[in-house]
Amino acid sequence: MTGIRGTDGTLRHIAVVGTSLAGVRSAEALRRLGFEDRLTLIGRDTDFPPYDRPPPSQSVLTGGDVDGYRLLVAPDLDAELMMNTTAEGLTLGSTSAKGGTSEGGVGTGGTGGTLRLSSGRTLDFDGLVIATGAEARQPVPLRSGHPDVFVLRTFEDTLALRAALLSGPRVAVIGAGFVGCAVASHCRALGLDVTVIEEGPGPLGRVLGTAMGRELAGLHRDHGTVVKTGASVAALHPDGVELADGTRVPADVVVVAVGRAPRTEWLRGSGLDVEGGVLLDATCAAAGASRVVAAGDVARWFNPLFGAVMRVGRRGDTVEQAAAAADTLLADGENAVPFESVPYFRSEQYGTTIQFVGRGNGVPHVVAGTLAERQFVAVYTDGQHITGALCVNRPSQLIRFRRMVAARAPADLVLTPEGGQVGTLAGNLTAYEAAAAFPQTA
Repeated sequence: MTGIRGTDGTLRHIAVVGTSLAGVRSAEALRRLGFEDRLTLIGRDTDFPPYDRPPPSQSVLTGGDVDGYRLLVAPDLDAELMMNTTAEGLTLGSTSAKGGTSEGGVGTGGTGGTLRLSSGRTLDFDGLVIATGAEARQPVPLRSGHPDVFVLRTFEDTLALRAALLSGPRVAVIGAGFVGCAVASHCRALGLDVTVIEEGPGPLGRVLGTAMGRELAGLHRDHGTVVKTGASVAALHPDGVELADGTRVPADVVVVAVGRAPRTEWLRGSGLDVEGGVLLDATCAAAGASRVVAAGDVARWFNPLFGAVMRVGRRGDTVEQAAAAADTLLADGENAVPFESVPYFRSEQYGTTIQFVGRGNGVPHVVAGTLAERQFVAVYTDGQHITGALCVNRPSQLIRFRRMVAARAPADLVLTPEGGQVGTLAGNLTAYEAAAAFPQTA
């Protein structure tokens, strides 16, 4: 179909590399936005739709039902599927001039580029969506030396760890980000002995900052989890983990949760900037390339809201970015719309709901509740604007402060004088919401 969304009629075949959440949702968005020509999905999964990647905060680790974890896919997707297949290389702007079919490949005559596939075939395309996701980081010292080392990235990873926990092992969790903290919480729910090992000063420190990270360390300790902060791992041994200071942490199961690494190896040599993820502009278009977009864990994009290059965090962010990438691919360059997003994270730990919006690199101010009760709202500012908010067991406040972050609300709404009344703060927020035409929040 020609003339769609400002294209000149040459966008006749779009390839989507990756069939996880970002890939599937971008393909659906392309159809929803009116693209009716050839659409190919390439994925390493054997089956389609693949299993979703359940966060460890869900019930899988503690014995919940594993059914229902396949991605739901629009019935009218009408896409060609190349499953159990990976992309191994990308050449931009060099599709075959002889009818568009590279040797051994399936082409369209477009001018976008060529994919080299693990099957030995090549595939020409006019537009490309990169959605190959990320894999769990596992530094070399954490790959061997212990018989039962686990990472958590795929559905199969989660099931393997669940099976290992059935014997009642002692568990060491390396890394205290959202995944590591959630695993520790669920292991304690199973009655297991758990030690969390974190290089930084506290759990979730990279997201929430030092002060709130140290506060949440107390949550773990109150529930019987041993937390070792400022600790780095020297080596794994058959009986546990050796720290840099020589301390040994006994463990029958080791969970490595030290972050994610974008799957960009196949893009080396393509001309794209892939250091730390595929670099995108504000519209989710790949920097320095034509008709190439990316979405999800593989990407880092310039978020105009914060004026910084960022990566998406939650599932909702991924879905929104996938739709934005599809929109950009179908739009003329000058008509592409910047993708602004407020990062959001949620975690359930020891029965405590932890929600965060925005960025935690400012100064946190507790504006409601108390730290002692672990039922509070802490707002982050850069001195001029509200940049983030942490809601602990205060879910009703999340929407209000997410709107504040998105609107770059002034910091003086929360920077009340020492001893200021919470009621005064509430009045300030309500007045600002009314002036900004926000819906009232209870």
